[in-house]
Amino acid sequence: MICPRCDHDQAVKIFEAPENACWEVYRCPRCDFVWRNTEEDTVTRPELYPTKFKLSGQKIQTMDPKPPIPPLAKA
Repeated sequence: MICPRCDHDQAVKIFEAPENACWEVYRCPRCDFVWRNTEEDTVTRPELYPTKFKLSGQKIQTMDPKPPIPPLAKA
């Protein structure tokens, strides 16, 4: 599967809908983009994904790291 956002060719299916539903969720290991197969073509098809949101391998390498998620506060 090709990632619509970064064109990486190793995106994988990470979830299937329960019975009586027909959708799947995919994730790209390079840019962490996640999408459902039932979304619009501009989200699911790499050639239609908006170019202003595309990420190249070079851009991903130079991006700032994601901030860590802090631990949950205890109630």
